[in-house]
Amino acid sequence: MKNPIIESGKTVFENLLTGLLLLLVLGCSKDGNNEPITDDEPINLRPTITSIAPTSGVVGTELTITGTNFSGTNTQNEVEINGTVATVTSASTTELVVEVPENATTGSVSVTVDGESVTGPNFTVIDATASLCDQFEIIENTTWEDIEPGDAIDYVIQCAISVKANALLTIQPGVNIAFEGEESGIFTSEGGGIKAVGSSDNPIKFLGASENKGIWKGIYFGSTHPENRLEHVTVMHAGRTASGQSGEKGAVQLSRDEDSSAAIVNCTIINNDGYGLFITDESDLEEFAGNTISDNEEAPVALYFNQMGDLDTSSDYQGNGKNYIEVRENEIESDIVNMPFLDVPYRFTESKKYNIKNALNIAAGNTLEFTNGAGFRLGEQASDCADTSGSLNATGTLDSPITFKGVTSGKGTWLGLGFNSSSPNNKLIYCNISGGGSDEIYNASDFAANITLQCNSRVTIQNSSITDSGEFGIYMLDDDAELENFEQNTIVNNELAPLWMHLPQVDQLDAATSYAEGNGRPYVQVEGDAMTDADLTIKKLEVPYRIETEESGRETYVETAITIEAGTILEFETGAGFVLGSPGVDCIPNTGSLNAQGTTEEPIIFRGAMEGQGTWLGLGINSSTSANRLIYCEISGGGSKQMYNAGGQGNIVIHCSGSLTIENSTIRESGGWGIDFVQGGNSLSESGNSFSNNTSGDIAPN
Repeated sequence: MKNPIIESGKTVFENLLTGLLLLLVLGCSKDGNNEPITDDEPINLRPTITSIAPTSGVVGTELTITGTNFSGTNTQNEVEINGTVATVTSASTTELVVEVPENATTGSVSVTVDGESVTGPNFTVIDATASLCDQFEIIENTTWEDIEPGDAIDYVIQCAISVKANALLTIQPGVNIAFEGEESGIFTSEGGGIKAVGSSDNPIKFLGASENKGIWKGIYFGSTHPENRLEHVTVMHAGRTASGQSGEKGAVQLSRDEDSSAAIVNCTIINNDGYGLFITDESDLEEFAGNTISDNEEAPVALYFNQMGDLDTSSDYQGNGKNYIEVRENEIESDIVNMPFLDVPYRFTESKKYNIKNALNIAAGNTLEFTNGAGFRLGEQASDCADTSGSLNATGTLDSPITFKGVTSGKGTWLGLGFNSSSPNNKLIYCNISGGGSDEIYNASDFAANITLQCNSRVTIQNSSITDSGEFGIYMLDDDAELENFEQNTIVNNELAPLWMHLPQVDQLDAATSYAEGNGRPYVQVEGDAMTDADLTIKKLEVPYRIETEESGRETYVETAITIEAGTILEFETGAGFVLGSPGVDCIPNTGSLNAQGTTEEPIIFRGAMEGQGTWLGLGINSSTSANRLIYCEISGGGSKQMYNAGGQGNIVIHCSGSLTIENSTIRESGGWGIDFVQGGNSLSESGNSFSNNTSGDIAPN
């Protein structure tokens, strides 16, 4: 007989065992279909929020939420702004776009996905009802106070606020103003003023209603109110439309219709359409220091020629759409302008001559860029050589040279520098001047150059590079212009010659300057003006002097003493030559002399610009001084025609009891005699010379 207790215990045990096996089987199944669970099984992950943009705006603003673990389906994401549900218009796993709903209030943004929630940064809802446009004209002193804590928006402006009638609008530290609408902004006129002075800890902010460039117009000063001032102010998202006065888009402007002035100190002008700061030609920056102007579509600052000294070295101008200070044309006339060194170039954007009638001083390290047709010109526009007081002092250093160049690279892409004053402050020291010479800079100019000297101008040029001119490196337009202390320069790669000058000016050059490399004409081009006033020493250069006739087409008459250093090369154009004496009168007493003493290693060379017999006039000796000496010289190719009224044709012609000592020299390829005489009584002392291939013979009978 079975024991019922044992049987009952067995039954319980069996049932328990069966239940455990069933649980084991179910635990190893997936969704009840007996498939095993794997490590790839999805797990509900909590979403995260890394940022929101913008952080403030009015109802209807498009808000972008960036993060992780969102759903790619719009309706599977629940977004709230301070508890008010916002409609999701676009969704991905890392980004949600929503529209700020009606009745939303300032507070945190939250996202819920599949029951998992996260709370992110605060979004500030701008209350359009706080607009100040009910009082869009301010005609009495008014103060806007900080009425909301922290970064919350205090005021909304959706119109043009105009401060007039000598009223002063004072904006207190900490005020945040949101602007919306293409005409929105704050403008002064008729003596009205804006005084917005914050602090480093509590700045004032002028912002767009959304974080896009060009949401509103800007802050414009159209008055000379003595308290016009922005200090510790941020201006963002402005530049919506152009000013009716300046015709330009810009965040902060000093306007043109009436004189305007303002101080801008320790301000941040960023993320605007148009210019960061635009200053019209009738306006004054009373104080400008410590500002940051970046991420604007145009240049950080646009101003006029005479306003460049208003900028400061402590401000940051980098990171804009156009990384230069835009300089428009007017004259430096009443004030001295000291151009500070900035971290971006100055660009002269108008195809005009920027006239300097006062003093322009350029700090070391600056770069000046010129558009085609632009250049600097000292003095009046007339070509009558009226006295002027303008000066240009560009003194750089070895480590911080000053650069003048074209906006576009290449030869002759801008006008160049024109000097028409005798100021001792005219200096180009440690400068790099390239790409000038696109056109003549003065009315009287025949040529273009990187540097042109007109009238009795003076300029010191030292340790400078003068390259890539469209014509000459330096052009000495008038014979009384002067290169003072011309030393250690490099004049290369110009389209024509390194210099064009008059014969009385050649002693202003120095042998340490480089004239040779890459110039289209590998010589110094010299107009052969008569020597009537001062003695002249012609230094040895690494290139020849190319002597032309006088402007009238006549040879060069010498009534002073010329001394030529050993190793010098003089080349003469057709019809050119040196003649001691006075034109038209052969035999009057004169003191002209020619002293050319070379050496075996460094002979002095007189030759034609073209090879062959009789390609230039020759040397005429018409003085009886013992200073007339040709020692270790090579004279070839003279004798192109009769030299004096009374005759004479050769490499050398002695006339009117002239006296010459010639030794150890070579006389060849004359179109007449090697040495000819006119009339009697001439004195020739010669020894150690060689003659060859002279058409009429070596030495004519005396």
